[in-house]
Amino acid sequence: VPLQTQFPVWAKDAATAAIVDRYVAAAKPVVARVVGNLSGPITRAQTPAREHTGGNFIADAQLAATRHLGAQIAFSNSGGVRADIVPAADGSITFGQLFAMQPFGNSLVVKTLTGAQLKALLEQQFDSGTNTVARPNMLLPSQGFFFAYDLSRPAGQRIVEIRLDGKPIDPAGRYRVTVVNFLSSGGDNFTVLTEGTDLADPNIVDVDASEAYLKSGGDVPKLGRIEDRTPNP
Repeated sequence: VPLQTQFPVWAKDAATAAIVDRYVAAAKPVVARVVGNLSGPITRAQTPAREHTGGNFIADAQLAATRHLGAQIAFSNSGGVRADIVPAADGSITFGQLFAMQPFGNSLVVKTLTGAQLKALLEQQFDSGTNTVARPNMLLPSQGFFFAYDLSRPAGQRIVEIRLDGKPIDPAGRYRVTVVNFLSSGGDNFTVLTEGTDLADPNIVDVDASEAYLKSGGDVPKLGRIEDRTPNP
């Protein structure tokens, strides 16, 4: 970022700079550690439906990490994907790249939501707090979950289809859903998640789930989990 002449510029504080340099040097082996391979980049580049491989990858990793707790679906928030990952020429990925993508240290949480609550949660992408039709805050789903939306419809009616493993979501059904603790507590205006029941805490940090998923063979996820069915004007 270029310096702006209208603001004063100060030299580094020597004591603070020494602390920063010390920890940068200490972290280098951790940052450079190879944790797995990818067949191509995973990025924040959005499809016309506002889906991206970065969020899908994180959701897939978090679902894989919590299936032993009965998890069927995982969601990652688009704003939680902070960097793209481009593998080296040999396909390798380092821990530093994973951490740049997920620098928060959030823990995973599994909750039970009804099908009706799932729909209400997805509606909050477009109509909850600062989440609006003009600036939706997308939830990226794990493999096997699909939803379609129509932004021309009224608030509360924009989600027009939801499926899990090809089957329509039952409004009265109960589904185990994995998110990070930030979302679980209603972060990013997704307050429906606070209504979830049967909470389970697997004691897994988000970036550790991604590392484990890579080591197990996780790769670039397929797109097509979200569809925009808004009619063209």
